Amino acid sequence: MDLARDAKPLGLRWKNLLASIHFDDGIPPRSVVSARGPLALRVGLLCLTTFVVGCGRGGESPPASKQAPQSKTAANSALPKRKPASALPALPEVAMPTEAPVPGQRRPSGSLAELMTQDDPQNLAERVGPLGAMPFTPVDENQVAAAGIRKLESKHLTLYTDLPPQPAVDELPQVFDLAVEPWCAYFDIDPGRLNEWRMRGCLMDRKEPFLATGLLPDDLLDFLHGFQRGYDFWLYEQPSDYYRRHLLLHEGMHGFMNLVTGKEGPPWYMEGMAELLGVHRWRDGSLTLGHFPQSREETPMWGRVKIVQDDYAARRALPLSKVFELGPRAHLDLAPYGWSWAAAAFLDGHPRTQAAFRALRRDAHLNEPRFSQRLREALGDAWPLVMEEWQLFVANIDYGYDLTREAVEYQAGAPLPSGGQTFTIAADRGWQSSGILVEEGQTYQLRATGRYTVAQEPQPWWCEPNGVTLRYHRSMPLGVLLATVRKDGFSEGAVSAFLNPGPIGTGRTVRAPSTGVLYFRINDSPAKLDDNEGSLEVRIELQAAE
Repeated sequence: MDLARDAKPLGLRWKNLLASIHFDDGIPPRSVVSARGPLALRVGLLCLTTFVVGCGRGGESPPASKQAPQSKTAANSALPKRKPASALPALPEVAMPTEAPVPGQRRPSGSLAELMTQDDPQNLAERVGPLGAMPFTPVDENQVAAAGIRKLESKHLTLYTDLPPQPAVDELPQVFDLAVEPWCAYFDIDPGRLNEWRMRGCLMDRKEPFLATGLLPDDLLDFLHGFQRGYDFWLYEQPSDYYRRHLLLHEGMHGFMNLVTGKEGPPWYMEGMAELLGVHRWRDGSLTLGHFPQSREETPMWGRVKIVQDDYAARRALPLSKVFELGPRAHLDLAPYGWSWAAAAFLDGHPRTQAAFRALRRDAHLNEPRFSQRLREALGDAWPLVMEEWQLFVANIDYGYDLTREAVEYQAGAPLPSGGQTFTIAADRGWQSSGILVEEGQTYQLRATGRYTVAQEPQPWWCEPNGVTLRYHRSMPLGVLLATVRKDGFSEGAVSAFLNPGPIGTGRTVRAPSTGVLYFRINDSPAKLDDNEGSLEVRIELQAAE
């Protein structure tokens, strides 16, 4: 399946890491929203750089072109490979990250080397003592009201806006307050310590009234959509209620992390966590954070999934080590936000990495590379498996990706017993080891039987190992039995054998292309495994030499 699509930039963002300044982009050009808004005025840093802002919408993989179903007749061949036209692109050929100089960047008081080698041995929770009221630059409230700016308040947020009253705007302080407790829970902070903590934000349709009243300082560097400094943040109006809330939570999360970490940590982690705990579900006054979006309609204008899909199609997919290297200026472009979110979502959601990743929240103040090195050390011998499963994640990422069901069931292989062996493959899981070590050049007979479902709507879709030819996934019938041989070990720069499987169907005689463990799964999207039910039996026998 050819995943290549137009890879248009989704937006630009600049972040001065050391000054705790954050910019957030990702919305379409002003041509698709109100002409009154300020985006037309944004011309770049020091008015020298033209910002090209693309559409921040999420994307879905294009439908695979259907091919003729696999023959049910067994064929003598090497373990069948997918045709080149339908194979996933190879992963190497990476570009990011880059650290180009940024005009007008503020210099920290100490050298970069000094700041990045500082460490704080205190426990994270101990660093957050009871807080008094946050000091903010005072403003003339009468002047603010006269300028047509409304003031919305809640326990943890004071929000100024020139937008007219509407539920999706007026409820934002409530949304912010509801986010504080899950933020505290994630970082193991007693919410009682934050009773007096609050942020001040500005949601602007036009920037001029905010400049005139002092709510928008004139010393801020130019930004497109969102900007955070200390416990203040500024947002421009967005064309979707969801993305407006997302930016509010994203910038609020930055302010919260400044509080609990004492200073900035690795850029990928800080941005990834702001994205991870900014992605949300808001229904009937209930807020869920850390939500893996199930569809692009659920997160209009967010677009992080599409960033990874497009970069993968263009052979710009980043291994985890490259995501970890994203520096404080990497977020000039929106793409690093997609990759930072993807890394945080993967590490936080995958059963192999979740515990080690969440334990690192106490080390969030550490600089890169020590932070990432601690993650590698915590994962130990599992790190090569994590790199491989990350590769599968970015190659197949989609809305609703089920990290738990898609987790590879690794198992070492043993030689095939002389009488052959039968094993069971679950229809609702990703790659599963047969436990059989096949030998390069040897010929094996594979036979599969069983009935299972690959969908439940509008009624159960019953399937057998040849798959359902009414629907295709990755240019092969949905539900068809797939197999691949995985060599022992995995290193960065290699391409996983799981990305180039071959169809087995109800049976096939195959010659092992290499020595390794035989793995199976049915052909289905990682986002569609939860409605599968049942299993199939696979029998493997060594074919006697003629």
